[in-house]
Amino acid sequence: MSQDKYTVNGANIDWNCAGKFNFTAGYNPTKAESAIANYASFLAPVILYFVMWNKLDWSILQFAVASFLALDMVGGVLTNSLGSMKRFLHTNQTLELNWLGKLVGSKFLFPAVHFQIFVVPLCFDVTWGYAFFWYGFMMASIVFIHMLPQYIHRPVALLFVMLSIMLSQVAFVGPAGLEWLASLYMIKLVLSHGVREEPYRPAINETK
Repeated sequence: MSQDKYTVNGANIDWNCAGKFNFTAGYNPTKAESAIANYASFLAPVILYFVMWNKLDWSILQFAVASFLALDMVGGVLTNSLGSMKRFLHTNQTLELNWLGKLVGSKFLFPAVHFQIFVVPLCFDVTWGYAFFWYGFMMASIVFIHMLPQYIHRPVALLFVMLSIMLSQVAFVGPAGLEWLASLYMIKLVLSHGVREEPYRPAINETK
C-alpha cells in the first residue's frame, strides 16, 4: 500500500501532488472541489447585500470593499479546507512552484501578508485598534499552534476561533455589516490554512 495513497476505514486518502498547481484548489481537485473553490464564495456578497447591506448607508466604495472582503474571506475558508488544497499545504513532496505557490504553501508567510483587515479602518467607522488587534491575534494563534504537537492543532485552532467569535461581540467589534469579518479571518488562516487534514478523495463509483 502506497504511503501517499491509501484507504483507512473506508475513506480514500491521496497525498500525491500530481499535475499543475491551482491557486484556488491545490492539486488534483475533483469537479466538485473546483466548483466550490471558484464559484461558491460569490454567493456571500449577494446574500449579505439582501440580508443586511441594503439597509446600510454605505458609499459605492464601501460596498465594493465589503464585497471584496466577503469574497476573500469566504473563498479562503472554502479553498483552504479542500482536500485538494490540504494535499498541497501539508505535502512532504518536493514541488516545483512559482512564487505564488511558494507563498500559499508557507505556514507563516501566507497568513502574515494578509493585511486585508487593515482596509476596514480605512473605509469604515472603526478604529485602527480593530485591525491591529485581529491581525496580532491571528498571527499569535498561528505561531502558538505550530509550537504544539500536531494531534492537538485542530482543537486548539478551534479554541482560538471560538474565542474570536466571543470577543468580536464585546471588544474590537467590527463595523455594522462586517461584524462577522474577524471570525472568518481567523477561520481562514488559523483553522483552514494552518491545520493539517487528510486529503480525502471520492470513491471510484462516486461522481467526481
